Amino acid sequence: MEQNTKVSILVPFYKVEKYVGRCVESLFTQTYPNIEYVFVNDCTPDKSMEVINEYIAKYDVADKCKIIIHDKNLGISASRNDCLDNMTGDYFLFVDSDDYIDKDMVELLVDAAQKENADISGCGYVEEYANHSVEHPQKYTNDHNEMMRAITLLTIKGVMWKLLVRSTIVTEHRDEVRFIPDRNMVDDYLFCCQIFYYAQRFAGVDRCMYHWIQYNPNNYTHTTVFAVESQAAAIRKTEDFYREKGVLEVVKSDLLKRKFISKLPLLLDNNCYDIKRWRKLFPESNKVWKEIAFPIKNKLLFWLADSPFFWIFSLVRR
Repeated sequence: MEQNTKVSILVPFYKVEKYVGRCVESLFTQTYPNIEYVFVNDCTPDKSMEVINEYIAKYDVADKCKIIIHDKNLGISASRNDCLDNMTGDYFLFVDSDDYIDKDMVELLVDAAQKENADISGCGYVEEYANHSVEHPQKYTNDHNEMMRAITLLTIKGVMWKLLVRSTIVTEHRDEVRFIPDRNMVDDYLFCCQIFYYAQRFAGVDRCMYHWIQYNPNNYTHTTVFAVESQAAAIRKTEDFYREKGVLEVVKSDLLKRKFISKLPLLLDNNCYDIKRWRKLFPESNKVWKEIAFPIKNKLLFWLADSPFFWIFSLVRR
């Protein structure tokens, strides 16, 4: 494997003092040597910066590190954009600052990218809970349309942290491929769909090498109406992007399924149950359940929710 390919590992951080040491140790001990590290301190109020500096000194990697410091908290999207603006690698890889990666993850992703001349190479991930782990393999193929459909429907998880991405996808489309600092929208989804559109070749490593921490209390998320609407905003912008690029027909069926799945909490989650809102949000997707492998009980509920008798839904859903 050629090692002249430079990789930028991008790490925004905020309030991860208890976890960031393990994260950066996994980064500084990678088996692949040609790496730069870009950290963005989003005005963290804890000792995360001190911990990172301790590990930088321990592994003597100061010459490989860039640290950008915000004067005030700007949020994850602005921090990610600062990472992108300060990278100089041929490829980049985002790592969340409370997660960690296998020591050979970068080496294997670079090797896969080189062999296939890929714009994106990816791997699977592991959900790490306090008492157990769950592996999630991801399937990558070199069929561009298939990959666009997979990221649209999220059969490949729509997050950046398990993907090695050719930097020119961002630098050549800087005005378009950006994270949008809008708290009303989950912008990972749009960004992932954009880079999968611009990527022409893909590669995969059949191993779960990224460890996604689920026990950081600062990252606990609960499904809410706001969360559903934030997903909906991202889906709308993604649909506009596909329409503008003339590929909407390629992903139309998958986008309809994504719309339907995104609003399921409005029917099935007690935290945000709202059947009237469900009927109004993406109504064009209300019958897509017929094409998805749901249990019969759920399909009956979906039929009822979309029927003139929807008002009795709350009585039978229990």
